[in-house]
Amino acid sequence: MRIEEFDYTKWQDSTGAPLAKIPDRLGVATNGFIRNDSGKILLQRRADIDFWSMPGGNVEIGESLEQGVAREVYEETGLEVRVERLIGVYSGPESYPFMRYPDGYTVHYITHVFACDYLSGTLQISTESTNIDYFPADDLPQNTLLSHRIRIQDALTGMVSPFIR
Repeated sequence: MRIEEFDYTKWQDSTGAPLAKIPDRLGVATNGFIRNDSGKILLQRRADIDFWSMPGGNVEIGESLEQGVAREVYEETGLEVRVERLIGVYSGPESYPFMRYPDGYTVHYITHVFACDYLSGTLQISTESTNIDYFPADDLPQNTLLSHRIRIQDALTGMVSPFIR
């Protein structure tokens, strides 16, 4: 599909808000799905849009997806992790891949979500978040990003084959 053919009015961003325009750019991102010993899921409350999400972010030039997720998790949580497996790749409009930032800039992300094993470190809030905590899968905060709810549900299936959404 050419960008001129993309009907943005049919889609919503990760928060559920309707898209106001065609996204400004396409980005490659990662998220880390991390559970503690009691099975609770690690989420951070984002400082930029005040929604809860799994730790993650943009992959930088010169790094692999695995390096990107490990770096992002460490920067945002203080935890060192190792990638266990790929949960899925999320890019289709129905998976809420659009992130609108407070200044209106909108990115259509192709996000690779990885299950990660904790290696070391202590939880600490970064400049990108206002809170960080573990939550039971059946009691996520109400304002958890829609895109992350889908990704968490997929992770909880335990399927070995990755989802492509």
